[in-house]
Amino acid sequence: MTTVEEVREAARRLPPVEQFQLIQELLRGLERGYQPPGDAIPIGVRRAAPVSDLAELAADFWPEDETTDDINDFVARQRADDQLSDP
Repeated sequence: MTTVEEVREAARRLPPVEQFQLIQELLRGLERGYQPPGDAIPIGVRRAAPVSDLAELAADFWPEDETTDDINDFVARQRADDQLSDP
């Protein structure tokens, strides 16, 4: 059986264009391997129904006394705090 290291070494000897083609083919093969057959949905995956009316996505949760600038300022402060706290 061929090892991953042997495949990697063989791929390194290929010209760059063929290396790229190899990568594309490997990705296609992996994608096919992870595609559920037919309409089957893998366990733990939920499929949402398509939205046909954007009004369905509208929400009325924004506090009336807060402006968009308030939330932008809050997010900027949080990001600055996060950057300062990261070692």
